[in-house]
Amino acid sequence: MEMLTPNVYTETKIRGCNPSIVFTSEGSVFIDTAQWLSTLLEMREFAKKRGPIKYLINTEGHIDHIFGNHWFAGESLVIGHEKLNEIFWTVAGDISDCYDYSVDVLERQDKAALPLMPKREEFIVNRPQITFREHMTLHLGDTVFELYHTPGHSTSQLCVHVPKERVAFVGDTLFSGCQTWLHSADIGALLQTLDFLETLDVDYFVPGHGPVVDRSYIAEQRAFVYEWLSAVGSGIARGWDMDTCVKNISFADRYPVDIGQEEMMEYIQRTNVIRCYKYLTNTK
Repeated sequence: MEMLTPNVYTETKIRGCNPSIVFTSEGSVFIDTAQWLSTLLEMREFAKKRGPIKYLINTEGHIDHIFGNHWFAGESLVIGHEKLNEIFWTVAGDISDCYDYSVDVLERQDKAALPLMPKREEFIVNRPQITFREHMTLHLGDTVFELYHTPGHSTSQLCVHVPKERVAFVGDTLFSGCQTWLHSADIGALLQTLDFLETLDVDYFVPGHGPVVDRSYIAEQRAFVYEWLSAVGSGIARGWDMDTCVKNISFADRYPVDIGQEEMMEYIQRTNVIRCYKYLTNTK
């Protein structure tokens, strides 16, 4: 794990999202959970040595952020946006059964932890018990957490700003050094959210995927979104329909897919084009 401050830890070198821990004088707060079960259990053990785990905050509902909710059931309150259930416990691509998908990930990439995966009938999805609409302030011990609804990547996207630690956990609003997923994005809302992030007075932005960044990366992320829009817009100007744009437009050579998801490259390129095409043509 990477220590950003004496009280903030994040893990960025694993499959799935960047799970993080913030320690306070009265216990810890997890922000998202690891998709590798071995890493999740290591992080939980590390946190519990310093006290109770009081809360788990889900920045969104895609499975790579909420897979580990089961292991917090009955122990920690789960917090998320009120729209989280719209995509909670969902996975991108052709696999629709999230339990089977999770087992497949463990079998291929975290096999030693596979025996620790509960049986399907024992698995607790563990949806949030606390939700909010636009803004929520959470006080725990000596630390304040400001939670903001930051739609764009998903309708339920949120940002966790911890002023004392000068850090913001922004989930999949930012992808650092890896492919940006627009498969569920409202691109107009995403661009507005990037503007909002620039108003936060922090030293560290923890993205949903890839290394921790500073404020300067927001402009790079915005520029890449605009490059997608420009490429698709140029295709539309040539008279291409959506299928032709999908066939001819790709940024696969620009960034790798985040760790352990290499098979998703074609899916990312195709769905990014589709989202940009529909945004530019104002179609559903």
